[in-house]
Amino acid sequence: MMDDLKIYERLSDLLYKDLLGMTSKEEKQELDSLCEEYGVKEMDRDKIVARLQGTDDFDGREAYRKFKILKKNARKTFRIGWWVSTAVSIVVLCIIGWWMNNKPEQINKVEPVVAEVICPGQSCAVITLADGKQVSLEENIQELEESDGTILRSESGTLVYKANLYNETAEVMYNTVTIPRGGEYCLELADGTKVWLNAETELRFPVNFSGKTRDVYLKGEAYFQVSKDELHAFQVHTSMGTVAVLGTSFNVRDYADEQKVVTTLEMGKVMYVSGENKKEIILTPGFQVQEEKTGEIKMKKVDVMQYVGWREGKYVFENTALVDIMRTLERWYDIDVVYVDPVVKDYHFTGDLERYESINVFLNFIETGGDVKFKTEGKTIIIGKK
Repeated sequence: MMDDLKIYERLSDLLYKDLLGMTSKEEKQELDSLCEEYGVKEMDRDKIVARLQGTDDFDGREAYRKFKILKKNARKTFRIGWWVSTAVSIVVLCIIGWWMNNKPEQINKVEPVVAEVICPGQSCAVITLADGKQVSLEENIQELEESDGTILRSESGTLVYKANLYNETAEVMYNTVTIPRGGEYCLELADGTKVWLNAETELRFPVNFSGKTRDVYLKGEAYFQVSKDELHAFQVHTSMGTVAVLGTSFNVRDYADEQKVVTTLEMGKVMYVSGENKKEIILTPGFQVQEEKTGEIKMKKVDVMQYVGWREGKYVFENTALVDIMRTLERWYDIDVVYVDPVVKDYHFTGDLERYESINVFLNFIETGGDVKFKTEGKTIIIGKK
C-alpha cells in the first residue's frame, strides 16, 4: 500500500496528464483504480478539474498545444514554459487540499519531504581602491573618498562615482570591482556610464577618465550603457579583443571557462577589434560577434534578450544545451553541478527563468518537459537521465 505522500504525488501526476489529454490507456486505468481505491469520487475529480480550468490565464489544453518536444541533428530539444510549473503547482495544491479533507482514515500519516531550497544571488561586491584597500559593498549606505577627492557612494546595490572637478590630477588611479559567484552589482562611472556586473565578474577602471579614450578592463560578464562623448571613445578590453563605442548599450561576456568573448549590441553602434589579428568588425543593433580562443570570429543576428535579459531579471534560453544553462546557473546560484550521465549535457531546452526565483522551480519544470532528473545535495546539483 502506498503512503500518503506517494498517493498524492501519483494522483497529481495522473490527474495533470489526464487534464492535458496525455494519459495512456494503462495510466487511465491506473487513475481510475487509484480514485476508486482511495475514495476519490467522480465529483471530486470534477471539482479539481473545475478549479484548474477556472484559474485565470490558464487553459490546460491550449497550454499543451504550445508544449513541443523537438529533435534536431540527433540532439534532444525540449520546449518548456512557465505554464508547466504553474499547472503542476495548481494540480498539487488541489490534490493536497482534497487529500487533507478526504484522505482515508486507515492510511498512516506521513510527514511531507521538503526539498532543500537554493536561493538566487544578491547584490554584493568588493572594491579594491587605488591604494590597495579592499571594501565590501553591502546593502547599507557607504561613502568613500579617493585621494584625488572623488566621492564613491554605495547604496542599494549601486556604486556611483562623483568626480572632483576642482582637484584634477595627472595621475590615473584605477579601482577594481569584483563580483563573487552568487552576486551582482551596478556601477556608475565618473563619466556617467552605467555598468551592470554579473556573477563572477571583475571590472578594472580609472577613478576619473583622462586622455583621448575611456578604457575599462573586463573579466566575466557586464552590460554597458555608455554615456555619449564623441571626442572620447569608450573601450572595453577583454582577454581577446576590444569593444570600442561612442554611446550605446551592449553586453560583453568573457568567462575564462567558455573560451570565447561574446559581444551583443542592443542599441547604437560598436566596433569589435580582434586581439589576434586586429580585424575590425562593426556591429549594428541585434547583431553579435564571437571570438573563439582558436582565433575564429563569427558575426550573426541574434535575439538580444537571450544575452541581455539577465540585467532585467530574466534568463532567456533558446535551444540551449543543458551544460550551458547549468554553467550560467552555477555562477548565479553559487552551486556545483555533477553529471551522472554525460549524455544529458547535450539535451537542448527553450524557456525562461526568472532570475530571482529559487532554482528549484526551474529544475522542476525542466524535469517535467525533459528526459532529465535532478537531485539536490546541499549546494550540489546531481543530474542524470530519467
